[in-house]
This record gives sequence, C-alpha cells and structure tokens, in this order.
Amino acid sequence: MIYRFCSICGKKLKKRQDGHLACTSCQFVNYQNPRPTATALVLYKNKLLLTKRGRTPFKGWWDLPGGFVDRGEHPTKTAVRELKEETGLHIKLKKVFGIYTGTYPHKTEPFNIVTVVYLANSPSRSLEALDDVVDSKWFDRNSLPKKIAFDSNQKIVKDFLKIWN
Repeated sequence: MIYRFCSICGKKLKKRQDGHLACTSCQFVNYQNPRPTATALVLYKNKLLLTKRGRTPFKGWWDLPGGFVDRGEHPTKTAVRELKEETGLHIKLKKVFGIYTGTYPHKTEPFNIVTVVYLANSPSRSLEALDDVVDSKWFDRNSLPKKIAFDSNQKIVKDFLKIWN
C-alpha cells in the first residue's frame, strides 16, 4: 500500500530521513509495522498438513494453514480459527514452535509480517478444502512439495525438518 495521507488528520505524509512516513501537520508517524499472523505445523501420524492456495499471492502453491490475526484476537485463537476455516479440522495447539518474520508480497506494495507458529496434532485424517484453500493434504517428510508459499513459511518448514523425526 502506498500511503499518502495521515490516518489521523488526513494531511499529506512525507518520508523522513529514517524512511518512516510522518504527517506534515500533526506529526503522526506511520511506521508501517509488521502485521501479525499465526499458523500451525499440524501433524497426523507423522504427516504434515499443507493447504493449496486458491488466491494470489502464490495461487496454486502449498501453504501452512493460518492467517492474519484479527483485532483483539490472540494468535492461539487465530491458528485454531484458521485451521477450522480452511480445513474443517478442530485442533488443539501443543506449544509454540517459533516466531518468524517475512514479507507478504502485496501487488501494490509488499509489507512485513510476524508469524507465531504453533505445533499441533490433528485428531483426524479427514480434511476439507474451504475458504481460500483449493486442496488440503498430508505429506510425509520425503514428499513435501517444492513450491511452498511465502518466505516465512519456507524458513518455518526448513527449521521444522531439522527436528521432524
């Protein structure tokens, strides 16, 4: 997103020397902070759940199920909600796997994200493809697809492979 106007008073924004956008009138600074997301590494009988994206960016690529944290929502709720919305699964989170940064490649201007990643087990093998997902599938570690959406998810999967037995 190309920000031109202050979200507080509506006056023009101007880029400062530090690269941040500041209002020319009220001194509000738009730091363009990262947007929070949550995802889960979900296992069923030692197979990892991936979903295939039905929308851009990365339409047709495999993805870790998850999404943006809603205002006032805790990331644990986000991960559980997104899994239900995308796959129909009711999961229980076990623990935090890690926190990752990345870039969301928006068509007009990419923005940064911070992702809280949880480990979870699925109570069921049964999957659906709902919401913005066109396929959901369990993968063993030797059959993971090459096209993993988002730089943060690529890092997450790489790190997970180090501990996945």
